Amino acid sequence: LTDNGNGTFTYTNEDGVATTFDSKIATVVDNADGSYTITDDYGTSVTIDTTNTITTLVDNGNGTFTYTNEAGVATIITNTDDQFDDEVELRTPIDMNEGGVGSPTLETTVQEVINAIAPITSKAARIFYPPSIAVDASVNGNAFNINLYQQYLNQYGMTLPSSAASTGAPAAIPTYNANQLYYYVTYYDPLVFANVSISASGVMTYDIIAQPSDYNSLINVVFVVK
Repeated sequence: LTDNGNGTFTYTNEDGVATTFDSKIATVVDNADGSYTITDDYGTSVTIDTTNTITTLVDNGNGTFTYTNEAGVATIITNTDDQFDDEVELRTPIDMNEGGVGSPTLETTVQEVINAIAPITSKAARIFYPPSIAVDASVNGNAFNINLYQQYLNQYGMTLPSSAASTGAPAAIPTYNANQLYYYVTYYDPLVFANVSISASGVMTYDIIAQPSDYNSLINVVFVVK
């Protein structure tokens, strides 16, 4: 029995016939007649007859077997399916990151799938909109401010009386600390607001220069996880 150094073994019987089997998912059956049948994950089987040779095959009781050949050299056969992510092939290759492309590159292993979707999911999970709030724009003035981070805590912390949660849901929604976020104002109505800025702690400062014509206006804010 020869260890080929790549997870396979080659057994040569007394007639010189060689059989190679894969030990990654090998099963060993004691035939109760002094012989053992080893079958690998590809269905290749080999029977070792220990009555005609001076070899031994010992069950170590821990999922491994020790085979000792005629020269007294012992080889441990491990019955395991341990594989790295780049060794686990997909049953059907799929495209994870080139939607709409005429000739996409299909991912074929678990590692390729992880590499393809990690940049997508990491970016998407880091960007979110804070809760909606009402901004009073009924009076013109300068240097108004709103602590957007505190508004986010109030609503996600479910501290407002006008809030509700589904049955069995946690009491509060998970939140980030103020210093774990970047704050952006992506748009504001320039006919209503001016000199809009936002601090590193999430406090937005703004001037009101006019009232909205239809009693509604917009300020879009985005939070990004650092």
